[in-house]
Amino acid sequence: MSTITVPDELRRRVKRLASLLDIPQHKVLEMLLDLFERDLIEEHAPEVSPEIRGELERARNLVESEDPAWAERSRRLEQAAASGLTPALFRGRWGVELESNA
Repeated sequence: MSTITVPDELRRRVKRLASLLDIPQHKVLEMLLDLFERDLIEEHAPEVSPEIRGELERARNLVESEDPAWAERSRRLEQAAASGLTPALFRGRWGVELESNA
Protein backbone atom coordinates (compact mmCIF):
# COMPACT_ATOMS: atom_id res chain seq x y z
CA MET A 1 0.00 0.00 0.00
CA SER A 2 1.16 3.53 -0.71
CA THR A 3 -0.18 7.03 -0.30
CA ILE A 4 -0.95 9.88 -2.65
CA THR A 5 -1.27 13.57 -1.91
CA VAL A 6 -4.65 15.12 -2.65
CA PRO A 7 -6.09 18.54 -1.85
CA ASP A 8 -8.12 18.71 1.37
CA GLU A 9 -11.36 19.50 -0.46
CA LEU A 10 -11.01 16.39 -2.62
CA ARG A 11 -10.23 14.27 0.45
CA ARG A 12 -13.38 15.58 2.16
CA ARG A 13 -15.48 14.73 -0.91
CA VAL A 14 -14.10 11.19 -1.04
CA LYS A 15 -14.66 10.78 2.68
CA ARG A 16 -18.26 12.03 2.39
CA LEU A 17 -19.05 9.67 -0.50
CA ALA A 18 -17.48 6.75 1.35
CA SER A 19 -19.64 7.54 4.36
CA LEU A 20 -22.82 7.81 2.28
CA LEU A 21 -22.11 4.52 0.51
CA ASP A 22 -20.76 2.83 3.65
CA ILE A 23 -17.64 1.68 1.83
CA PRO A 24 -13.90 2.33 2.33
CA GLN A 25 -12.49 5.50 0.81
CA HIS A 26 -10.23 3.55 -1.56
CA LYS A 27 -13.37 1.91 -3.02
CA VAL A 28 -14.78 5.36 -3.84
CA LEU A 29 -11.60 6.18 -5.75
CA GLU A 30 -11.72 2.79 -7.47
CA MET A 31 -15.33 3.40 -8.54
CA LEU A 32 -14.52 6.86 -9.86
CA LEU A 33 -11.56 5.57 -11.84
CA ASP A 34 -13.70 2.74 -13.22
CA LEU A 35 -16.32 5.24 -14.37
CA PHE A 36 -13.70 7.47 -15.94
CA GLU A 37 -12.05 4.56 -17.75
CA ARG A 38 -15.41 3.22 -18.91
CA ASP A 39 -16.31 6.63 -20.34
CA LEU A 40 -13.00 6.74 -22.21
CA ILE A 41 -13.51 3.25 -23.59
CA GLU A 42 -17.13 3.88 -24.59
CA GLU A 43 -16.04 6.85 -26.66
CA HIS A 44 -14.01 4.45 -28.80
CA ALA A 45 -16.41 1.49 -28.77
CA PRO A 46 -17.77 0.39 -32.14
CA GLU A 47 -21.42 1.16 -32.85
CA VAL A 48 -23.85 -1.77 -32.62
CA SER A 49 -25.93 -2.30 -35.73
CA PRO A 50 -29.58 -1.15 -35.60
CA GLU A 51 -30.76 -4.68 -36.43
CA ILE A 52 -29.01 -6.13 -33.38
CA ARG A 53 -30.32 -3.33 -31.16
CA GLY A 54 -33.84 -4.00 -32.42
CA GLU A 55 -33.62 -7.74 -31.74
CA LEU A 56 -32.27 -7.15 -28.24
CA GLU A 57 -35.03 -4.65 -27.50
CA ARG A 58 -37.71 -7.07 -28.73
CA ALA A 59 -36.27 -9.86 -26.57
CA ARG A 60 -36.13 -7.57 -23.55
CA ASN A 61 -39.74 -6.44 -24.04
CA LEU A 62 -40.88 -10.05 -24.29
CA VAL A 63 -39.10 -11.11 -21.10
CA GLU A 64 -40.28 -8.02 -19.21
CA SER A 65 -43.89 -8.58 -20.24
CA GLU A 66 -43.77 -12.19 -19.03
CA ASP A 67 -42.03 -11.44 -15.71
CA PRO A 68 -42.66 -7.92 -14.31
CA ALA A 69 -40.76 -8.69 -11.07
CA TRP A 70 -37.68 -9.64 -13.06
CA ALA A 71 -38.09 -6.49 -15.14
CA GLU A 72 -38.07 -4.30 -12.03
CA ARG A 73 -34.99 -6.03 -10.58
CA SER A 74 -33.26 -5.71 -13.93
CA ARG A 75 -33.97 -1.97 -14.08
CA ARG A 76 -32.60 -1.49 -10.55
CA LEU A 77 -29.43 -3.40 -11.39
CA GLU A 78 -28.93 -1.40 -14.56
CA GLN A 79 -29.35 1.85 -12.65
CA ALA A 80 -26.85 0.70 -10.03
CA ALA A 81 -24.35 -0.38 -12.65
CA ALA A 82 -24.78 2.87 -14.57
CA SER A 83 -23.99 4.81 -11.41
CA GLY A 84 -20.79 2.82 -10.87
CA LEU A 85 -21.97 0.41 -8.21
CA THR A 86 -20.64 -3.08 -8.79
CA PRO A 87 -21.24 -6.45 -7.07
CA ALA A 88 -17.71 -6.35 -5.64
CA LEU A 89 -18.74 -3.41 -3.45
CA PHE A 90 -21.43 -5.35 -1.64
CA ARG A 91 -19.31 -8.27 -0.37
CA GLY A 92 -21.94 -10.92 0.07
CA ARG A 93 -24.86 -8.51 0.44
CA TRP A 94 -25.59 -8.32 -3.28
CA GLY A 95 -29.32 -8.60 -3.90
CA VAL A 96 -30.40 -7.53 -0.42
CA GLU A 97 -31.46 -4.11 -1.68
CA LEU A 98 -33.61 -5.82 -4.29
CA GLU A 99 -35.41 -8.04 -1.80
CA SER A 100 -36.25 -5.24 0.62
CA ASN A 101 -37.61 -2.97 -2.11
CA ALA A 102 -39.25 -5.48 -4.41
